[in-house]
Amino acid sequence: MKPKVLVVDDELPMRQGLKEVLARADYEVETADDGDQAVRRLDQGGLDVVVTDLRMPGRDGMEVLRHARQVAPETLVYMISAHGDIPTAVEAMKLGAVDFIQKPFRIDEVRARIRAGLDKRDLARGPRGDVAEGKVDAAIYAEFPELVGRSLAMARVLHTVKKVAPSHLPVLVLGETGTGKELIARALHRLSARKGPFIATTGQLPATLIEGELFGHAKGAFTGAHKDKVGYFEAAQGGTLFLDEMGDVPMAVQVKLLRVIQEREVVRLGEAKPRKIDARLVAATNVDLPAAVKAGRFREDLLFRLNVITLVLPPLRERKEDILLLAETFLKRAGEAHGRTLTLSPGAAARLVAHAWPGNVRELEHVCQGVAVMAERDEVSEEDIAGAL
Repeated sequence: MKPKVLVVDDELPMRQGLKEVLARADYEVETADDGDQAVRRLDQGGLDVVVTDLRMPGRDGMEVLRHARQVAPETLVYMISAHGDIPTAVEAMKLGAVDFIQKPFRIDEVRARIRAGLDKRDLARGPRGDVAEGKVDAAIYAEFPELVGRSLAMARVLHTVKKVAPSHLPVLVLGETGTGKELIARALHRLSARKGPFIATTGQLPATLIEGELFGHAKGAFTGAHKDKVGYFEAAQGGTLFLDEMGDVPMAVQVKLLRVIQEREVVRLGEAKPRKIDARLVAATNVDLPAAVKAGRFREDLLFRLNVITLVLPPLRERKEDILLLAETFLKRAGEAHGRTLTLSPGAAARLVAHAWPGNVRELEHVCQGVAVMAERDEVSEEDIAGAL
């Protein structure tokens, strides 16, 4: 069945324009020219999405949102707002709006956001098939050669990655240090239709350099800028930009990131002319972003922009069935580098599974690399593992 969308706006050109475009995108579209009509239609039920203007005579978009949350909590509500309405739009998202769409906007972006919201709602309803039944479909791991495992926890993540990869919207990857956030970002890029490069930032960028690295700079923009420089966003044109350590980005840079995501354009330092960019942003962090917002270290509107599609990677201690598979892979790789064929003794295997792995997969890999050098015999003992931990 086609998803049903209600467009609410007191301006006829806006209503009709959205209706025509969304109908061509295979949605069943209805319209309402004020909040009262929208409320009456919500009472009838059956709507998947409501796209409503914020400022309207009579009942405004906030009242439409509140009514939708009461009578149709599964209906996705998108708020359309002018630039001056942004604080109110952010408040609307706190009340349950999926997203706010700032005027002027591109129709293709509205389509993409609605599609992403429906996909996210379907995912929230839970997986189907083997994963829903607590079983692991081995075929899913075959589609991700960059990842090793058999756990249900990671299989669930991979099913989500496969589903959201074709979208062009930003993705936020959360997880502890060493859980494989960059590998997931690379998988998202590989499974997408994007033909451009995958660009990854290398660790945490110094605050004094981050703007020039991300956005680029013109010759003479600052001391030491001896030539024009292409920033990461431009370098990733047509592809994917993986921005790690998002939670540590300075507030001043967060403002510019928000603009890049919203406007899809970047302004190099030392220039005034914006440059159009087409790079999908995959951001990652191990920081509790909602807590950072409360502490005043992270912009709430940027979090809403990034939080459209979120992937949470399980720590290694929650996927114990993957530990020995990973260890064998890392030992084989490290052993080959040193001309050795390494195996695990029962005691070594038990010690690996029992360890808490605070550094996650990265820690396990480092342990295996150390063992490949230090172990006296090719059968790794429990003592070898203990010495490397």
